[in-house]
Amino acid sequence: MKNTLSPLSLLNLAKLKVLLSLGFKGYLAEKGWFKAYETRSAIDERGMPIPWVTYSFIDFIRTRIRPSHDIFEFGSGNSTVFYARNARSVTAVEHDRPWYERSQALGLKNAEVLFFELEPDGTYCRSAAGKNYHIIIVDGRDRVNCCRQAVHSLTSDGVVVLDDSERPEYADAIAFLKSEGFKELPFTGMAPGVIVSKCTTVFYKSNNCLDI
Repeated sequence: MKNTLSPLSLLNLAKLKVLLSLGFKGYLAEKGWFKAYETRSAIDERGMPIPWVTYSFIDFIRTRIRPSHDIFEFGSGNSTVFYARNARSVTAVEHDRPWYERSQALGLKNAEVLFFELEPDGTYCRSAAGKNYHIIIVDGRDRVNCCRQAVHSLTSDGVVVLDDSERPEYADAIAFLKSEGFKELPFTGMAPGVIVSKCTTVFYKSNNCLDI
């Protein structure tokens, strides 16, 4: 008896062929997504450290950071390396002792990593106080309170970046920043090694350091 494939089976085979080809060509391969997935780390196609945020935001921010910019991060890691390559200085805060020690060991000359115990609405979310930063990136814990405190530590042209801004639990942070006069610019899509769509949002005012 002759074995024939149904149109549905042919369609499934075509889908499989396309999926298998993605590791060699196309957007995901060009971005280094498969390397990031295999190593469970945020790296690009050359194996260089990048933030664990959406690729669309990475494409945007890498050409907007200036050597005169000071950046603060809630959370640290490969993103700290990426920002330190492009900015004048990076200050990052960690609540996890092993991860703090790992970030400290990077030995970046223009980066400082702080450690604060995590306590909701405590010293962690206020760790940027005492200095003004051009860009404050909220990608750690206690994000709503971090956003509330970040506005007090921005330069006059400063911006706030909230990662995973699509999550319902961060709706209060978005509402607060809007109430403070910030506009939002969302960057939606895939991130290194992540199979779901997410969003990284920039909150800015008319006169901002990223020329938006």
